[in-house]
This record gives sequence, structure tokens and C-alpha cells, in this order.
Amino acid sequence: MAENVVITGLGMVTPLGENPAEVLEFVRLGRSAAVTPPFDVSQFDCRLHAAIEQFDAEKYFPENKMLRLMNRDSQMAVVAARLAMNDAGVRADLEYRGEDIALYGATGAAGMAVEEIAEIIKYATSDDGAMSIERFGRVALRRVRPVLSFKILANMPVCFVSIFENIRGPNAVYTPWQGQGAQAIVSGIRAIHRGEVPCALVGGCDVRTRELSFVNLQQLGMFESWKRYGKGTIPGEGAVFILLESESGAIARNRKCYARISRYAMRSVGSRTALAEGLTRLISQLKISEQPTVVMAAGDGDVFFTDAESEAMEKAGIKPQKVLRPRAGIGDLYAASAAAQLALGARFAGEPAGRQTILVNCFGYGSEQGCFVLEAV
Repeated sequence: MAENVVITGLGMVTPLGENPAEVLEFVRLGRSAAVTPPFDVSQFDCRLHAAIEQFDAEKYFPENKMLRLMNRDSQMAVVAARLAMNDAGVRADLEYRGEDIALYGATGAAGMAVEEIAEIIKYATSDDGAMSIERFGRVALRRVRPVLSFKILANMPVCFVSIFENIRGPNAVYTPWQGQGAQAIVSGIRAIHRGEVPCALVGGCDVRTRELSFVNLQQLGMFESWKRYGKGTIPGEGAVFILLESESGAIARNRKCYARISRYAMRSVGSRTALAEGLTRLISQLKISEQPTVVMAAGDGDVFFTDAESEAMEKAGIKPQKVLRPRAGIGDLYAASAAAQLALGARFAGEPAGRQTILVNCFGYGSEQGCFVLEAV
């Protein structure tokens, strides 16, 4: 029989704060972290972002020279991971061997500032100003400090987490959207279910608050809702990690659990025109027998997506007592969004308010979508 999987640790670095209880309360109150970016947004349909105003990884890792090798998303990831591990009271090679802790994380596209890659662009262009692969390899790369590779590679944030926490168990990196974040969580659940490990650290990090990210999101059509309706997704930044354990392991450690993950589902969804139908089928896979107390909805202000999600829940017969939309306040954390949704759902389930069932929707851009059911323990 598969082990029950419970959530025992939460670690968050978000535009609304780092304390899960406070972030959840801000979401309940409808507080938004959206502000005007410091760069020129006149050419974009979206003119807001949700940035973390004051973030200093050295507060958690004083005088750690490795921080200099790390991009902003990596620094946020190691902080969120440490917070989750501390919250669960787990340290590699003490509560569990490092080989018995799995690590599955989701990351976004490199969230680099224009200044960081300006030299590469400068030396990789031909005389007519066009990008030249030949010059990129022959000239540009020779003028780039090797340390830049630590900031560009998508797997580096998760690698740094494994180093900082001394985690040596099964691992994988998923990129770059919300669905991949859900896949990272599912990988941790399955590893525990199969008995491969008793413990898994899962989560994600992303930085989409810079100029190049806005260019990319605009090109992908993700600001179309802003263009048509004057409201839509708000690019954010942050990192969220969750410590999963077998329920028997948590009981043996006499550890308080936030919630039990009773069900989950993943599904590939087609084009936007079929989105509501695809999400309906996904939610229906859960076979929820009783109405959830609350839904952590994935709607982030994008009218197209919010309407599709609402339609899907109605068709699936979901009628919760309350619907919360964390991404509308925190901002869209993309690769970290699924972990943020699940963490806040777990925090809600952990409140002393009787038996609660939480439906957590981890929907977003891209073909992969996921959802989870949490139960109070």
C-alpha cells in the first residue's frame, strides 16, 4: 500500500512576504504587490510587475561567498528551501540521510538583467547588426566570465539548493511554466509513494520582473488580456519550496503536518479554445466526493484564463465555500506558482477550523496543467 504523503515544511520568498501565514492573510484581504517597474513599460501591454522590494540572501547565509556566483532566482531558491527545511525540522544526515531526501524543482527562463548580457550581444553581432552564431562562438564567449554560466543555466538554482542543503537523493529539474512546477511536486509525491525515499523537497523559483522577461511574455501573447480588457497577468518573482514526507515518517518524528495530499492529477491541455474543456477533464479526474472548503484558484487576472477556470469548475460540479486567487495578489511566479498555490493551500488546511478539504489549481501558460486535493490532518 502506498504511503500517505503529508506536507510538513513551507518556505516562501514572495512579493507579499516570507511568512506563509501573513501571505495567506494578505491574499484573503485582497492585497496586491503590483507596482510600476523601474524600466520603460510604454511599449508593453502590461505595465505592472510584482517585485520583491527588499531581498538579501546574506541575511540567511552571512558571508557565504557562493552567493556571488548565483543569479537572483538561485538566491531566492536557496533561501526558500532553507526556510522549508527549517520549518519541517529536517536536516540532511540527521533526521534523514542526504541520499534519502529527493529534490525536484522547477525553474524559469534565465531572469537576467539587460546589463548582464549586453556585452554578449555587443560582440555576437556582425557588421550589419545581425546576430552571428559564428561571432558568438569565436568572439563573444571569450569575453564572457565563466561564472556567467552559473547564472544562465536553468538547472543551477536546484543544483545550489542541493549543495546548500546537502541533498543527495533522486532529483530532477523542470522548466519553465506553472505546469512544470506541478510536475516537480508530483515527482516528489510519487517518489514517496513508491518507497524510493521517505522525504522530498519540491518547489520552484522564477524571476519575470525584468525587461527581457516582459519582451518574452509580450511576444508569447501573454499580455493579450491587458490589451483587450485592461487587466491581466502580473509578472512576479520569487521562490517557494515544500517539504513532503511519508505520513508514517512524520508521525515517527512527532512532527506536525500542515496537510495530507489525498489526490492529484496532471493533464496536457491543447490550445486556448479548448482550455475550459481540458481543465474540466482534469478536475474531474480527481473524483472529489465532497465539496471543497476552499479553492486556491489559478486565475491571475487574465480574463481568458480566469473565465476558463471558472467554467471548468462549474462543469465539474465544484461549488466551494470560498475561492481565493493568490496569483492575483502575489503576482504570477510562473515556475514557482504551483508550489506557492500548494503552500498556501496547506497553510489554510493547517488552521484550527475543523475538517477542511482544499482544491489547489495549478493552471497556467503552457500545455501541462495540474491540480491537488489537500486534507486537514
